Amino acid sequence: MKKSINITIMTMCGLILAGSALAEGNSSNGKKIYSKSECLRCHQTNQLFTRKDRKVKTLPQLNSQVRKCDTQLNTHLFHDEIEDVVAYLNQAHYKFPVKKNNNKTTKEKTNKESTDG
Repeated sequence: MKKSINITIMTMCGLILAGSALAEGNSSNGKKIYSKSECLRCHQTNQLFTRKDRKVKTLPQLNSQVRKCDTQLNTHLFHDEIEDVVAYLNQAHYKFPVKKNNNKTTKEKTNKESTDG
């Protein structure tokens, strides 16, 4: 029972975060993470991504699914690493339209502020 509650909570958190998913990750880094991680234990073939009855049908669902896999495998990927894997899978297999974020990221703003002052 406790395990199902934890999975539900993690799934809900993933869905909340996935709602704002822009797939702005680094796809080349995502490919490295994907190929070196536990992902290949279950996803040994690309047919999983390209089959007609696939479960993932949107970019937020892809983000959520990667987060679920991270939780189930206890890989403890950082948020940026998950975004990188999502970007790689989307670019290589799913081809979902990607929203472009016109705002600078917090990291970019912080770097600019530190060089200005």
